[in-house]
Formats: sequence, structure tokens, C-alpha cells
Amino acid sequence: MDRLPQELINHVAFFIESEDDQSDTGLLMRKKTASRLPPYATLSRQWQLAIEYRTFHTLRLKSTDLSYFTQILTGHRRDCLSHLSYAVVLPTYTDNDCAKFEREEDQTRNNQAFTDAVYVLFQILHAWDTAAPAKKSRSLFLNISDIYSPMDGRHRDNYKEDRELSDSGKRHDLWYHRYEHSKLRLLGHSALPSLSRVSGFRNYTFDHRHLEPSSALQLTTKLPNLESLNLNLDDNEKKDPHARQQARHDFAMYLPTIPSHSLQEFLLKYHYKDPSNQHFSTPSALLPDTTPIDHLSRALHDLSRSSNLTTFRVFSIVTSPDLYWPENPSTPPLWPNLRQFDVQFRMVNPDGDWYFLPDRMRSPDSDESENSDDPNTSNDEENSDDDDISLDFYEEPFRPDPYNEREAARAIGDYPFRRFRTMPSDALMNPLLAAMARAAAHMPKLQIMSLQSTTRDPNAAGFSIYFYAAGQRSKLHTQSGDLDKPRLFWHVGAWRPDDEVLKIWREGREGLLIKFIQR
Repeated sequence: MDRLPQELINHVAFFIESEDDQSDTGLLMRKKTASRLPPYATLSRQWQLAIEYRTFHTLRLKSTDLSYFTQILTGHRRDCLSHLSYAVVLPTYTDNDCAKFEREEDQTRNNQAFTDAVYVLFQILHAWDTAAPAKKSRSLFLNISDIYSPMDGRHRDNYKEDRELSDSGKRHDLWYHRYEHSKLRLLGHSALPSLSRVSGFRNYTFDHRHLEPSSALQLTTKLPNLESLNLNLDDNEKKDPHARQQARHDFAMYLPTIPSHSLQEFLLKYHYKDPSNQHFSTPSALLPDTTPIDHLSRALHDLSRSSNLTTFRVFSIVTSPDLYWPENPSTPPLWPNLRQFDVQFRMVNPDGDWYFLPDRMRSPDSDESENSDDPNTSNDEENSDDDDISLDFYEEPFRPDPYNEREAARAIGDYPFRRFRTMPSDALMNPLLAAMARAAAHMPKLQIMSLQSTTRDPNAAGFSIYFYAAGQRSKLHTQSGDLDKPRLFWHVGAWRPDDEVLKIWREGREGLLIKFIQR
């Protein structure tokens, strides 16, 4: 077998069961078992390389294990690594601090810990680049898979016991509310070394530990050969509207710094949660001291036109027509190689206006008192200070911070539940759809395009639009036929767009088949 090419032996090694089959056992009940792979590494030098290739192909790494990582990943093992998931472990905090919001000193300490963890990893990977030029090394996909403190939520050793005590009112604990308004910041990003080997980057965090959006982009500036970028970021700061406006503006300003010459795939989840109380008037997402321009949508528009980009997908975003077609462009935009353009937009626009109006055939939900329609009013029972009174039994520094989850939700429009906006606003929706149609006409290689709203009303039709180029199959519309024609499907209930919108689509796509799908 030693006469076989190393690549073939590597391939065969991936078919070896690495551990006992537990496919019939639930994930939470599975036991950690010893790997079956080590004996195969003793067969020959080629098999050793094959088993190590499989073992080190995909790794999960904590920032607390970086020293061990450098000891194990030496020589040819570095070339085996293709996918690295990196979890940043922040400083711990005391049990008493679980009932207190993060202070400025906590945020400063966490920012420094995050920066140090990123800097050390980049230094290690940069040293690999220096030792083995990128042209001779395997490309690497880097995933910041988690950021947490050992005392955060499920990472806590006694999580189950603390949760039971908290739920029964016997323990004061803010859980994720302790840090939900904190954003982790990368400090001094210019000192980070460049990583020529990294071709893909993704960030994904759990437990409400969020990375400042502009800091995520600062990381990408050190990845000159980036081909795939997947960002999961937070736009849901509702307690401090100005902080949200500034973060959104800073993110827009940094978007042009992404190394885009080799970028082929861009995916962004810029998460904003629609108010659950649809009576609520949402603040503008635009900075008040600037011309009211949606800088973020324009910056994303520019990025979507990158010369080698083939896939552009954005989800859970508050956006405007500028994402597709800025007002009065000096020259018509062109997307030379884009094949897929997907957008999932939120129910409000950057100005804070609703894309959807109340359905005249329905009345707002009425499961609460009339006063609760107004987020600024509440009944006496909901306003009770029982929790605050109990805090008097504590002395500083052990006294918990007061927090009323329901009142906090009411103040930002997340309580009470009032969902009745199901009809698209002609004044706001048609300009968005017209911009989409104009953009599609300037995408010569476009295969798939979609626009979906996050409206979730089981009694309504929802709102989604799908375009497929001729010959492009669809999982959602398998019975549509006419594969030899470009097709445009509308899932918008009884509502219809302006004739001008349909005209733009037809003029941009010869032979376009338009279908309105009813539930």
C-alpha cells in the first residue's frame, strides 16, 4: 500500500470510523470514547501522515490552550490544518457579580483579554506563514466560534443549580442581561500581523457576547487573500439608540477596507429584532448629526459589486433601496460576476418607519389590557417593586442591581405582544422593489435572487420574492415548470406591487415569467 499516492491514502483514512457508533443515541446522552485512529498511524510512515492529516484537519481551540497548540502543531502537521474554530475565553467574575451589570472596568478588562487572545493567535499563524510561504501551504478557514467567560450561562460549572434557584426566586442572577449591552472591541488592530494563508473567515458567538461590528471588519483587513467572509453581528442595541447609530455608521465606514480583490462569497447576518409590540415607534438607525443617508446600505451595495464576488447574502438587516440602487448614481452600477443575491430584511427601515401597515380586515391582538398597547404605560401589578424591596436586605458590595425584565422589554417595544402589521406599505415597499428590479437587470450572470421579510404572522401570507434564471431549478417551486425561462415568484398574498415595478423586471429580463403564488 505504500506505493499508493499519499493523497489517496489520506482519502481512505477519512472513511475509518474514529469512534464507536452512537448515531442511535441522543446528542446529550453520548459518551466520549477513545479514538480508533492511533493504531493505524503505526502501519507505516504514509499511514502516519494520513492519520495526522485527518486528526489535525479540523480543530477546535480555546484561547487558554494556545501554548499546548503550539507544542502539538509542528512541522508537517501545520499543513494538515484546514479549519480552525477558535473560542476566546474572557476573564471570570464572582458569583456576586452575576447579579450586577458589567461596569466600565469589566468591559475594559474583557476588551483587553479579547485583543490579547486574537493577537497571540495571529502571531502564531503569521509565524507559520513566514516559515512556509502561502503558495506551498494549505489554505485555512478561521472561525471565531465563541467568546465567553467561564461564568456566562451554560459555561458555568453549576449552571443547572443556579438556574433552578433563579427560576424559583431564590437567587438573584442577571444571566445574559449582565452583558447584553456590552460590545467587545479589538484594541490597536493595526499591530496585528497579516495572515496570507487564511482564505475564509467566520465569526459566530453565543450567549449574547457580541463583537463590535467595526472590530470584526478590522480583523478582516489582516486577511489579504480572503475568498469567503461570513459575519454574524448584532444591531439590536435598543436601550441606547445613539450607540446603535454610531456602531452602524462605523461599520459602514469600515466595509470598504475589506480585502475584496479575491472575495467570492459574502454572508452577513446583521441581527435586529423587530419590536414585538407593533404599536411601537422605533428610533432612527441613522446618525442625527449627518445628512440622513443610509451609509450602511450604500456600503453594502458597493461591496456587492466587487469584481470577483459570486455570492452575496445578507440576513436580518434593517435596510433601504440603497442596498440595491442608490439614488441618482453617476453611472449605472454593474455586478460583473454575481450569481446569487439574497436579502432578508426587517419590518422597519433605517428611518424607523414600518414597511408594513395594519391589516384593515384584522384588529390588533387583545390579550392584554388596553393600557398595555402603549409601551410607556403599565398596570400597577407589572410595576411592582417586590424585587427592589428584597434588595434592601443586601449590603454593598453584595447588593444586586435592580432589574425588571418585563419593564425593560416594554421600554424597547418587546412587550406586550402586538402583531398586526401584515400589509406592505405601498409608499415604502415599491421603491425597495423597484431598486431590486433595476439591480437585477445589471447582473449578467445572476442565477438566483430573493427578497424576504421577517414578518411572522401565521394568519398572513408573509412576504417573499424569488427570481430564478432560465435553467435554474428551485426547491420551493418544483411544480412551476418553464425551466427554459427566467421566473419571478411572488409570495405576497393579495397585495400587488406597482405596475412600474413589474415593467422594470420585464424590461431587464427578456421572456420573464411572473407568477403570484397564493396560499
